[in-house]
Amino acid sequence: MLVVDIALMGLHFDGARHRLVRAPDALNAFILVGLPPQHVVEEVPDDLSRVTAPMQAVTAGSTRLAFSVPADIKELELSLDGLLDWERLVPLRVPDGQQIPDTPGTTVFQGVPRSVIEFPTRLLISYDEPVDWLGGPQPQQADGRTALWHVRLHPAPDGAGLGASDGSVKLRAFAMVTNGGMLPPGAPYIAPVLEDLVTLTSRIPLPGIGGPLEVHSDPLSAEQFLITPMGTSAHLHGAWEPLSDPALARYREVDRRAPALVAYDHITGLGRDQYVRIVHHGRLSTGHEALHMQEYKRLFIARPDDGIVAYLQREDRIIVKQPEKTYGAADGFQHMGREMPFHVLRITDRVTPLIIPPKPPHDPPLPPEQDEPDLAAFWVRLKESGKDHEFTLIGTDSEARKVSFTMPMVFVPDGLTNEQQQLKDLYDPEKENTPAEPGKMEQRQKRELHGQVMAMAQPPPGAPGSTSHAVGSLTFRLGPNGAPVVGQPCVAAAEVRVPAVEQFTPSAGNLKVEFNDTYLRQTMDGHPAGAYLDLTDQLKLVFGAEQAGGLSSPNAAVKTITSQAGIIPDLFKTDPTTGAVADANDIQAIREAFGGAQLLGIDLSKYLKGLVKDQLGALRQLSDKQIENILADANGLLPAPVLRMRDLADGQGKELRYVWKPPLAPPPAALIDVSKASLILDARTVRSMDAVDKSTVQGSLSHFALDFLGMARVEFEELKFKTGPGQKPDVTASGVELKFRGAMEFVNTLRSALPADVFGAGAFIDVQTTGIRAGYTLALPTLALGVFNLANLSLSAELAIPFDGKPVSFRFAVCEQKHPFNLTVSLFGGGGYFSLLVDASGVREVEGAIEFGGAAALDLGVASGGVSIMAGIRFMLAKVDGKDDVKLTGYLRCNGFLTVLGIVTVSVEFYLELTYEKRGKQSMVRGRGTLTVSVRIAFFSKSVSLELERTFAGAPVDPTFAQCFSKGHDWPKYCAAFAA
Repeated sequence: MLVVDIALMGLHFDGARHRLVRAPDALNAFILVGLPPQHVVEEVPDDLSRVTAPMQAVTAGSTRLAFSVPADIKELELSLDGLLDWERLVPLRVPDGQQIPDTPGTTVFQGVPRSVIEFPTRLLISYDEPVDWLGGPQPQQADGRTALWHVRLHPAPDGAGLGASDGSVKLRAFAMVTNGGMLPPGAPYIAPVLEDLVTLTSRIPLPGIGGPLEVHSDPLSAEQFLITPMGTSAHLHGAWEPLSDPALARYREVDRRAPALVAYDHITGLGRDQYVRIVHHGRLSTGHEALHMQEYKRLFIARPDDGIVAYLQREDRIIVKQPEKTYGAADGFQHMGREMPFHVLRITDRVTPLIIPPKPPHDPPLPPEQDEPDLAAFWVRLKESGKDHEFTLIGTDSEARKVSFTMPMVFVPDGLTNEQQQLKDLYDPEKENTPAEPGKMEQRQKRELHGQVMAMAQPPPGAPGSTSHAVGSLTFRLGPNGAPVVGQPCVAAAEVRVPAVEQFTPSAGNLKVEFNDTYLRQTMDGHPAGAYLDLTDQLKLVFGAEQAGGLSSPNAAVKTITSQAGIIPDLFKTDPTTGAVADANDIQAIREAFGGAQLLGIDLSKYLKGLVKDQLGALRQLSDKQIENILADANGLLPAPVLRMRDLADGQGKELRYVWKPPLAPPPAALIDVSKASLILDARTVRSMDAVDKSTVQGSLSHFALDFLGMARVEFEELKFKTGPGQKPDVTASGVELKFRGAMEFVNTLRSALPADVFGAGAFIDVQTTGIRAGYTLALPTLALGVFNLANLSLSAELAIPFDGKPVSFRFAVCEQKHPFNLTVSLFGGGGYFSLLVDASGVREVEGAIEFGGAAALDLGVASGGVSIMAGIRFMLAKVDGKDDVKLTGYLRCNGFLTVLGIVTVSVEFYLELTYEKRGKQSMVRGRGTLTVSVRIAFFSKSVSLELERTFAGAPVDPTFAQCFSKGHDWPKYCAAFAA
């Protein structure tokens, strides 16, 4: 079973002696041996259970061995024994640094034929050191069996007669076949693998600027290498250190792919693979060094039709080589590592279960004759389930606190020529999401921490724990947004618990946050309040008025989380380029932050001043003593609510504190004059170890006044309030004075005799759990002058400050509907009343009436009677459900009676009313008339009434005069009709 081609160079045949002798003119003599292909590469099926067709296979090219005949050998026997006795000959190898033969298609290098073995398929190897081929032409027999002809490669002895200590042979891959056609599906010997073997074993220098760079090269080690006519039986092994970062950079400089291969093991029997192990070095997306190990094993399976067959089966695993990696400013982060709250990530996995082999997508697809040009980055997915493998990580934050979570990762082999594009595609939701998994990429990036506590940022000195939160989840990103970078995991968003907020909004739960832009660009010192996180959506804190003693509902839309001041509104806008905070802030931002905040039922945001950075900087490093000093200082300010939680000194619980002393300024035509006012709100909740809460709220509003439409002004020296557990609000008011102004100034004259600091004899202040009522009633004595008589005249004023969040209101009245004033002049008389109710929104209700008429009586003894005629107008304007409700009524009332001898009495009453009503855009006119006749005779009486009512309603939106005519046609006719 010997198949061999032998060619001779520098030798000729001596027929007389039947021997081969050196040619007289030949300097060297060579024996060239051609052998059949020494390797067969086979298809590797993805799933053995689905194999139905024969496997594809491709053989290697032929092998050519070149031997030099030593000078002391003058002749050779021309026989099979003489030609196959290679132990006396010198095997020739390809010189170092040579890849291309002198003539294409030959094995001649530098004018000398060389030994070139194609093993495995497409890889050309040669000896790396002197070797011998041991074997021979004689059949080798044992136990009655004859072995297949073969020769064994063995290291040549050195000068001392010794070979390699382990008996292995060193081989070097110097080139690869580039036109060998398409390999079978799943074959391990793709172009990048063979290329790496050449790079790592050939000792070919790397060109570049500054001259060639020697590439560290280690040859392949062959524990066994036998050549036979049916293929090679070999045990090959290769191991190399991963390239350093400078070496990788040098490859990029010369636009060459750096080798990723770090281990190669190959076992064959008669040219067929039994075991192949290919290991590539790379990094996981977090930057941890890792190995991608591919193993190809020949497995025997039983098939119904073919009996027992042996197929190659591939198994892939990821081996974590660097379990722990640190992160910091030197790792190339865009924001010096502040976007990565973990200083250390440790992977607890050492070896993954079997994973799905990577299949790099090609757009457009590769042609059939083209092999894989490059390695590929890929998501590590489990072969059994097809799902991502969740690596278990332990993260160490800036306070050495450890938390654990799982995360799917991408493996990125070294030396990818298009690494950036591959990563961009792998992290592209449009390419990774599928109809079956629409949120696949979001799920990969969002990692659950289940409430573990960690520091989201490095806390400032002396404030440990001030940046720590119970974290529900972290959403990771790889490098800058849209440009993934291996080794730069960033936290793009998170869901955290903010205990201080939860006390005010119990249903808040995990809040979505992201890093504050100023913190990322300039650290906490760059933000006036030391911010490090922002809520993704502003969170509105809604306080019931009862929580603040009825004085204020200090609602705020909080957004920015700080290390010392807790969570505050987003009061300052930053430059989108530098992240720097502007020196002065837009007042609109303040109004948005405090939208809905109430002061005496009035929108507090209208009364807040604009801020500058220095004011917000007062929120830094606030101790309890510093807060008390600010509250006690008449000029001290806390421009934003300080909302934070701290542990009690005795360790028996926690205290939540909300304290605020904002700068105030009155807008034009404001109801409340706060030009000299000071507002303080201090709320504390103490939670004991047994989860019992005790809350107290106290505060004050001093030196303010209420101005109602320029008619009345109520001045307060101070309103103080305090609430506690199980207690009703304790509210006190001092220095309250009501003054009328403008058209109502005459009232001051009427009450000038009263004491200055009270409302006179009719003054009152009533503090209840529902609110404060303060006011007075001034009753004027009856005035009589001749036929003129004015009676029952009174003036009243009342200020109401409710504790249920309703706005403060003021009501002024001249008499009341139930008790109108009376005015008579001779036989003519009348009366009336008037009231006005205003609050923060303006006029709420105006009501008044006036009545006039005459009356006369006649008594003749036998008969007596009387008649009266009264006419009046009533007007009412009120706000009902935000709409104006207007009623205007005019009426006429006539009545008369006649009594004869006290036995017969006849009375007649006539009442006529015309009312106009309007609510919103709906208007209506209603007329009503009533005639009542009553007759009483002795003990019998009878009354008869006749009523008539008519209503005329207008359309909800009546057309205007202009809408009734078109400009082009109707209007000229209308004008012409009047002109005629």
